[in-house]
Amino acid sequence: MNFPDLLSISRIFLLIPILILFEFGYFYSALVIYITACITDFLDGFLARKLNKETQLGALLDLLADKIFVSILLIWATYNFDSVLILLSTFMIISRELTIGYLRMYFLQKGFSDKSLKSNFFGKLKTTLQMFGLGALFLGPLSDTLTIIAIYLIFISAVFSLLSLGNYSIKWITESEKKKT
Repeated sequence: MNFPDLLSISRIFLLIPILILFEFGYFYSALVIYITACITDFLDGFLARKLNKETQLGALLDLLADKIFVSILLIWATYNFDSVLILLSTFMIISRELTIGYLRMYFLQKGFSDKSLKSNFFGKLKTTLQMFGLGALFLGPLSDTLTIIAIYLIFISAVFSLLSLGNYSIKWITESEKKKT
């Protein structure tokens, strides 16, 4: 296991202090650790490429860490903030993540290249909006306006999440048809 892989795994373990600090009212501290975890999401892939340490295990760990990190935070937010939009967003985003995960496995088994499974613009936009929305929630108890902005950012990210799923589906169906011919 190399350093970029450890960064991916650290994202999962950083959830513990993030949520504990929030629950005890240390909102700024929770936000700082959250931002640190978000930076590891960028750094693990960057360092893996830069240090020539890209591995299949690393790619899977990064993907798994992302899914666990976001899913746990969304479920936590559903229980901590009284919002139907967060509940709906959580359902949409986690459903999309599970669907994409299974479709990726299926298409990899069918011999598709990793390039055809890379994230697209909608996926990157979804991730950015999720990061800002979830981050803003950590300061939500300090400002109702910030809570509302965070909730709408998360909901918009859920919409882009579904657009991303549609985009993946079209791409994979098209490539599947090409393989048949």
